[in-house]
Amino acid sequence: MTGAPVAFLLDTNCWMEVIRGRPNAADVQALLAEVPAIRLALSDFSLHSVGVVMRRKGIVGQFSTFIADVGIGVAVDVVTLGTDDMRRVADACVAHGLDFDDAYQYVAAELHGLKLVSLDAGFDRTPNGRLTPAAALQAFRDEQSRQQKQQP
Repeated sequence: MTGAPVAFLLDTNCWMEVIRGRPNAADVQALLAEVPAIRLALSDFSLHSVGVVMRRKGIVGQFSTFIADVGIGVAVDVVTLGTDDMRRVADACVAHGLDFDDAYQYVAAELHGLKLVSLDAGFDRTPNGRLTPAAALQAFRDEQSRQQKQQP
């Protein structure tokens, strides 16, 4: 029995890594290149945060291109939390010692049945943990390998 295919919620820091050309950008880009976009998501919080950072960097004109290039809202799902979910976010802040933005990502991943992909080790102290971009890519590859072995 195989279960549902793994799907991932990429934390804000993954997107920022690529936009800012930081050291882990290659790992994030490899994940984006190999995992089908339909199995990737980001939160509305992350999307807005990317826009804020792009504005601060003076590159907000590239925001629309970023959305189109990545397929956000088309193939890459944008997940949201409602006002009723904010108690869970606040509870996650207290229970796991997370900042609000991290708690938002944690709850969004949990409620939408997604594996959280982040560069923030703070998620490691939560029950659901996190995967680094490289670990998420390996999990995807392992799943693909298992599926190929099960085919007649």
